[in-house]
Amino acid sequence: MSVIPTNEWLHEIMEIQKLVPKRNIYELQRTIICNRLIEIFNNGNPEEIQFELQQQGLYLPHENLAIQKLEKQNVWLIVQEEFNYLKEKWNGPNVPIYILPITQEQTMTKKNGTAYPNAIFLFVGELKKQELRALFAHEYNHVCRLHCINKSLNEVTLLDSLVLEGLAECAVEEIYGDEWLTPWLGNYSMEKMLEIWKKYFLPQMNSEGLAHHGEFLYGGKLPQWVGYCIGYEIVRTYIKNHSSNKLLSKDSKEILTGSDFPLQ
Repeated sequence: MSVIPTNEWLHEIMEIQKLVPKRNIYELQRTIICNRLIEIFNNGNPEEIQFELQQQGLYLPHENLAIQKLEKQNVWLIVQEEFNYLKEKWNGPNVPIYILPITQEQTMTKKNGTAYPNAIFLFVGELKKQELRALFAHEYNHVCRLHCINKSLNEVTLLDSLVLEGLAECAVEEIYGDEWLTPWLGNYSMEKMLEIWKKYFLPQMNSEGLAHHGEFLYGGKLPQWVGYCIGYEIVRTYIKNHSSNKLLSKDSKEILTGSDFPLQ
């Protein structure tokens, strides 16, 4: 599988809204989009799927659907071409890719992506072509990494999560240049990251369950995005000390051992 023609789904929604203007728009989004994703979400119900995707950036049903703008940018074709390229480059798996408009509430980046072992979702607005490619590459790198380590999301350790993000950012840097790296990667000095690593991350690096790693990666009680930055530096310094060869299949502890971050 590859890029799903979700633009057709969006046109379907717009046509129904014209024909049945009093139709509940939230229920319509669930019917046309979420009902078609039940298998991806292990037979979850459409309401839960809708909520999860909206948390990731899916447009809200009352927002204007700018389908023509996305079609004019050829987003579906660009992502399909990039998938073909990266699948061969990384010997990656076939997964369905769903491209949908991002909520207008997310005005800062106009993009977000989320990767599952069996699917990728991209939520986008008006983006430069290279920016769209980099967004997709980041998420597809996640899928390739999860495929290589062969762990369920509940088995992924905190160290795995850090390396997962670091690998994706380093892949974007290598292929597209540092212009498309996540902007907050330079927020902390190495000295500060090592201090936080030793105090908070080392004791928890074997804790399992991707859903439990958000505070470490994105912040909360810890500084914002600090885990994301640490993950990038773990992989970047491993590459500096060794090479980027066959990184996707290397064990997370091997990458950590070869980096500038101590194991104790």
